[in-house]
Amino acid sequence: MITEFLLKKKLEEQLSHVKEENTIYVTDLVKCPRKVKYESEYKELAISQVYTPSAILGDILHLGLENLLKENFSAEAEVETQREIQVEGRVYKIKGKADAIIKNNSGESIIIEIKTSRSDKGLPLIHHRMQLQIYLWLFNTKKGILIYITPDRIAEYEINEPLDEATIVRLAEDTITLRNSPRFNWECKYCIFSVVCPAKLT
Repeated sequence: MITEFLLKKKLEEQLSHVKEENTIYVTDLVKCPRKVKYESEYKELAISQVYTPSAILGDILHLGLENLLKENFSAEAEVETQREIQVEGRVYKIKGKADAIIKNNSGESIIIEIKTSRSDKGLPLIHHRMQLQIYLWLFNTKKGILIYITPDRIAEYEINEPLDEATIVRLAEDTITLRNSPRFNWECKYCIFSVVCPAKLT
């Protein structure tokens, strides 16, 4: 009963996600450009990832911490916004959803990004740091907290430097042109689309 509910809810969320034209999501900017492309082309493979227990566990932990932040820090959760950039003469929307936003004593917004991980080695991970830096740019603020929940520890890192717009434009160009696929050498090892990808690193 509960298992069926969790899997059905996760699948419904996946199927309801429709990508808008000329829109690039923050998460697209920090992962392999070919993976972004294949998520639309090979939807069956993308959907198969929905059923992994680790993905469901991550969603539940996100929801629980977001609710705690709402109750104890008056946080706004799942806050969505967008900004426009120009790439090769065309206008694109950069769209993203912050896990939570809280205010400090000075009234400044602090973007909270929640991450779950099986390992606590090498934290904070560079692509997670970049993701939060893009959110800081997107929400036009300078303060962020990247919080990790792992089996071995809970750790938070202050990230107080937004990514500059020139870098965001370059990342968007990579996404559009499939340049720099993969972005990080380790991505292929964990990618469901590696079975169809000509750029796979062996």
